[in-house]
Amino acid sequence: MTTVDGIRIERADGIVTVRLDKPERHNPISFVMWQSLEAIFRDLATDQSLRGVILTGTGKSFSAGADIADFDETRGTPEQGIDYEASVDAACDAIAALGVPVIAAIRGYCYGGACNLAMACDFRFVSPDARFAIPAAKLSIVYSARGMTRLVSLVGVSEAKRIFFTANAFDADRAIANGFADERADDPVAAASAWFEGIAHLAPLSIAGSKAILNMAAMTDRPFDAALTHEVTYRALTSADYQEGRAAFGEKRSPRFTGE
Repeated sequence: MTTVDGIRIERADGIVTVRLDKPERHNPISFVMWQSLEAIFRDLATDQSLRGVILTGTGKSFSAGADIADFDETRGTPEQGIDYEASVDAACDAIAALGVPVIAAIRGYCYGGACNLAMACDFRFVSPDARFAIPAAKLSIVYSARGMTRLVSLVGVSEAKRIFFTANAFDADRAIANGFADERADDPVAAASAWFEGIAHLAPLSIAGSKAILNMAAMTDRPFDAALTHEVTYRALTSADYQEGRAAFGEKRSPRFTGE
């Protein structure tokens, strides 16, 4: 286990848990933490043994959102505000770009910038007490185009407008119904761990390639990257796993994939 700038990292059997770790304040995300999250997820991208990541918070909440207490220092000018949003986007893009599934396991508050983090994950597993809100309109802040696009891809334009225009909180039931969340569980971390066990036998390169292409299809704020599509497809086709999958099918046995 390691701790970096209020973020705890735990590793077990190919699964890494990244935990926002300031429970006394419901895990607010400081500017430094946004930068650290980007670095952590970019570092995880180099880990060949990695099979999945659980992003969660310590204690009763996922996160109360960006740490407004440091806004005077980190968002005191328009230029700082633009730079701040760029750091948020960079952290979320690093999560989304990771070539393994990432599950946000959410209890309690998931407000503001924490919603952006959760939306960058592939799935959101939520407890019955989870509460969500994007109160940007209460602070005269405009979310970045990246964050808005992620929200629209999950809930649609009308529901995204309702969330932004009203700044109202919504509960786990609404999150499941509107598409923001994927699964309700009393223990979201345990549910995420079980989900990873259920896909442990599948080909990592197939999952990574599918994730890259599906994310591009969802993120309409940027052009589709045909070169990346070719890259992930070619990598899978030239892998030892592709040969193993074909051999296992012919021999009527379960394949043993290694991600190579």
